[in-house]
Amino acid sequence: MHEMTIVANILKIVEDRARGAEAAAVTTVELEVGELAGVEIDSLRFCFEAACRDTLAAGAELVIHRIAGRGRCPECAHETPLDFPVAVCPECGQARVAVIHGKELKVKCISVDGPA
Repeated sequence: MHEMTIVANILKIVEDRARGAEAAAVTTVELEVGELAGVEIDSLRFCFEAACRDTLAAGAELVIHRIAGRGRCPECAHETPLDFPVAVCPECGQARVAVIHGKELKVKCISVDGPA
């Protein structure tokens, strides 16, 4: 379950930022997760809840913003929605549509309660 590794890295970022702000607690963590990132959202939520225990993020709300997959053809520059990272351009038939959105996985925002 690679989601636990992802969550461990997210919590490292969150706790580093919260400590840097001298926060007493983290109340909300907002993520951007692309639909082509290979992340199982339910597993991510489960792992987040489990991994947050005994951290500054214990009890924090996890908000996930899904980023739709989108690609651009290198041949004709046509952009198209993607639900899989490999696609054929519907405009010109080029077999290598480049993913331009949908692989994101990043911490968008962290909300905290005042100084510790």
